[in-house]
Amino acid sequence: MDYYQILGIHENASQDEIKKAYKKLAMKNHPDRGGDTQKFQEISQAHDTLSDPQKRQQYDAQKNNPFGQSFGHPGAPPGWNDVGEMFGFNFGPGFASFGGRQVQRNKDLTIRVTVSFKQAFLGTQVEARYAMPSGKHQTVVVDIPAGVQSGQVIRYGGLGDDTIPHFPRGNLNVSVMVEVDAVWERRGNDLFRVVTINALEAMTGCTKDVICLDGATMPLTIRAGITPGTEFASGGRGFRDINTGRTGNMIIVINVDMPAVLDHQLRQELEALYAKITKQ
Repeated sequence: MDYYQILGIHENASQDEIKKAYKKLAMKNHPDRGGDTQKFQEISQAHDTLSDPQKRQQYDAQKNNPFGQSFGHPGAPPGWNDVGEMFGFNFGPGFASFGGRQVQRNKDLTIRVTVSFKQAFLGTQVEARYAMPSGKHQTVVVDIPAGVQSGQVIRYGGLGDDTIPHFPRGNLNVSVMVEVDAVWERRGNDLFRVVTINALEAMTGCTKDVICLDGATMPLTIRAGITPGTEFASGGRGFRDINTGRTGNMIIVINVDMPAVLDHQLRQELEALYAKITKQ
């Protein structure tokens, strides 16, 4: 991955040129504007590396000399790693495959961030601080795309471990956990909630104002004689699919609160009233 090509700049670009290129590409490719998430992450990764003089120096050194002491352990004689592969030695963590050989690099790290149900619906940014095996601490701003599902992983290249000097940093894998909501439920990309009405409203009909997850108010007209479990669907108000960009439906499920009538006289009055209603 060539960071200079990703940003569309030359290798001698100044910090101002790097900043301008990043802003232009980030605005064009941001997921909230319909851009590609993977492309946006690559742009962010390139900017994070090239905007930091120390990281840029390490990246340039690695880019211009990608092999260096990469094969086998530092100081090992030529061909040592080839012999290891021939006899099936496992060099363990810190080595990655490159062209059929083992290239040493720093480890990938995995952290977890938690967002609310609404944040997963709308998209948000979360600042996460994590400790690396080297003892250093790093802070990363994680772009949570609208429509993210619990358990999905967002990968940031070059933000992992940096314990081994002069070798590329590992990647950072951010596992996103979405909290359960007390009102809303997600099924695929469809958004469900229950609206409860009383028995009289079910018999005579009514209008209810439904507060959508994005904060908008939508009037819902319920016809007379509605039955419990009836569903009303509103297209395009569900979760956004990260891959396709399409949105699911918002589905309102009607529940009818049926009170228990324990008073004998009141029950007789209701029975008489019900008899009149059914004769209409």
